[in-house]
Amino acid sequence: PEGGNILLLVQCDFDDTITDGNVSVAIREVFGPDGWGSMEREFQDGKFSVEESNIRQYALVKASQEDIEDFVLGDVVLRFGFEQFVEYCRAVEIKMVIVSSGLDLYINPVIQPLGYDLEVYSAQARVSGAGITVRYKDPSGAPLTRGFKESYVRHFKEQGHTVVYVGDGLSDIVPASEADYVIARDTLEEHSRANDLSYHSFETYEDVAKHVEE
Repeated sequence: PEGGNILLLVQCDFDDTITDGNVSVAIREVFGPDGWGSMEREFQDGKFSVEESNIRQYALVKASQEDIEDFVLGDVVLRFGFEQFVEYCRAVEIKMVIVSSGLDLYINPVIQPLGYDLEVYSAQARVSGAGITVRYKDPSGAPLTRGFKESYVRHFKEQGHTVVYVGDGLSDIVPASEADYVIARDTLEEHSRANDLSYHSFETYEDVAKHVEE
């Protein structure tokens, strides 16, 4: 799609898309319960939505907000070229938003220090001694337990935007199918290729920028 059009919107996933590696998985490996792996497989097998799975798993995570922030700031690496891509979008008036089924608890400490004041839509997390309570709301503020990312694709399209979807995982397959353009890696790329769906491949945000410029 051509740049210079304020109606062009790039919707980016966070875990393993903006970051080099899955932050949510890393947090659960360190702070999660012994059985989180089997709960994750139930999500991968389709027994639970990503939202339901996160609600279940994080309820059993015993960590303070400070624990998670310290871990994230010491462990998370942004995918190459991300900051330059944000600057490019600003320069050519392309709206870029982050929509993630991950938690504000670990996304905000990574994104806010960059200083770009990006729009971030994610799960809302509340930490207590008993675990982490996770809630999702659609663009109207209504609670939901499935379809979070695609609710935002639909919302942005209803506003008149042409949506470029950038993602990598199982939970990106449905929202990507509703977007106008798809830039994919890993599981989302494999799914798109296997189903003969139109997409562009990426590993860095230099790749993303080239595809958006086209």
